[in-house]
Amino acid sequence: MKIGFDISPLLWKKKAGIGWYTYNLIKNIEKVDKENIYVLYGSCFRQYKEKYEIKKDFNSENFYIVVKRLPNRIYNYTVQRFLPVEFLYGKFDLIHTLHIFSPLSLYSKQIITIHDLTPLINPNWFLQSDSEKFKFIISKAIKRVEKIIADSYSTKKDIINFFNVNSGKIEVIHLAADEIYRPIENKEAIDYVKKKYGINQKYIFFVGTVEPRKNIPVLIDAFTIIKEKFPEYKLVICGQIGIKSEIFYKKMQEIPENVKKDIILTGYVPVLELPYLYNGCEVFVYPSLYEGFGLPVLEAMSCGVPVITSKTSSLPEVVGDAGILVNPENCEEIVEAILFVLDNENMRKTLSKKGLERAKLFSWENTAKKTLDVYKTLT
Repeated sequence: MKIGFDISPLLWKKKAGIGWYTYNLIKNIEKVDKENIYVLYGSCFRQYKEKYEIKKDFNSENFYIVVKRLPNRIYNYTVQRFLPVEFLYGKFDLIHTLHIFSPLSLYSKQIITIHDLTPLINPNWFLQSDSEKFKFIISKAIKRVEKIIADSYSTKKDIINFFNVNSGKIEVIHLAADEIYRPIENKEAIDYVKKKYGINQKYIFFVGTVEPRKNIPVLIDAFTIIKEKFPEYKLVICGQIGIKSEIFYKKMQEIPENVKKDIILTGYVPVLELPYLYNGCEVFVYPSLYEGFGLPVLEAMSCGVPVITSKTSSLPEVVGDAGILVNPENCEEIVEAILFVLDNENMRKTLSKKGLERAKLFSWENTAKKTLDVYKTLT
């Protein structure tokens, strides 16, 4: 069987969640499948030279890479509406689209991975035009494909609710944390990375794009109260600035100066440095309002870090009983959970142990094998 993957997300200079999903899924399929033929296709313009780096990552005899030098917007618009993908990359038996831009196709059966329906869950988190565009694109994709892969049962439920899709068309395949996320004993290495980002005290850690659904203003409110009992703590927010970030900046202007000075914004952190920042923190707090899966929570547990997160959307599905679940819109509940963890060394050890055991249930190799099983249903 000849299978096509659109690897455009791998060509982005700073890989986001979908980029790492694309990389880890394909890398592990490469490990477990030597029979099918895979064509890794895509488009980029400014990062065209990145395609040569990708060839170093995927070099098995049954893997081929074809990248066209086209701007992403033009490419996505063209292959979704006018030009069947075969005209650019040849004929496939199956196409697996790893993001929302599924192509027109003359011959191929298609599968799409839908990570979440965030723009539909709450359009106020996005620009109106972006929410409407997302709905149009995803509804087209759902009609084209034979199978849908969802990252979680929560996302599967959302797809059924919004698009009235038959449950049997959707397969749930959980994601996993990369193997670099693990407990690190080298304290000097942890301190070196912390120093790079100006972290010289104990800290509460958050990883994610600064955008409305991540609920960072409520985390800042909680931290303001925490500081009354633990004045030595810092709050480290790790991630890029996203859309509608004015809500975040407004909150930063409202808080006292003594709190503001202890909030560290790292911006984008290279993935190889992230495990050290996870390992260096006292507790990982992730009060997101909605997630399709919630990889940062799994990454934290894989590092043996105590986790506090929301009891909404997919997050309980990922955490199980290995973390403390809170109402993300209840600041007092978040404060209570953080204080409980910071005050209780035995609880930190218990959550660390439970998190490490829970994280073992998720692996990219299993994700790859279950994805291959979906392919086989369409042969």
